[in-house]
Amino acid sequence: MKIKSFLLISTFGSALFANIQNIQTLESNFTQSVTNEQNAKVTYKGKLYANKKSNNALWEYNSPVVKKIYYDGKDKLTIIEPELEQVIFAKLHEVPNLLKILSDAKKDAKGILKTKFDGISYTIKTDGDKIDSISYKDKMQNRVLIKFSEEKLNQKIDNSTFRYSIPKEYDIIEQ
Repeated sequence: MKIKSFLLISTFGSALFANIQNIQTLESNFTQSVTNEQNAKVTYKGKLYANKKSNNALWEYNSPVVKKIYYDGKDKLTIIEPELEQVIFAKLHEVPNLLKILSDAKKDAKGILKTKFDGISYTIKTDGDKIDSISYKDKMQNRVLIKFSEEKLNQKIDNSTFRYSIPKEYDIIEQ
């Protein structure tokens, strides 16, 4: 089964609509479900850190695989996969900044928060003062649902969170 896990990089957050534009940092647990056209589903779990000012993000996946995905805010991803002992450096021009997506969201006629980035429509559901979920259909027609929990907004995230080190024995792949 080939499901590409689209990464809504550089960060997802939480808040009431009025506060979404004001999110500067986000730290949150997440569950990301990716369902393909044949209804095969893969569910990932992890933690997200994002900083709007530096435009950095870190997605730490811990289930079903362990990996860390660093976004440097300059269209560069670094994916560290300990189970494969490899690091992938990739340049991406179509990666949405989560906090930008949140700040660009507008209520539609039904009061639902929506926004668009690179031809993809995102729906944002809130629960009180938190973002409950973000859903979208990626370019491969996968249905993606990212649910957030235990969110911390606008709290200091140490810059070292967005720095990584690569073990010498890891293979390096440039894309």
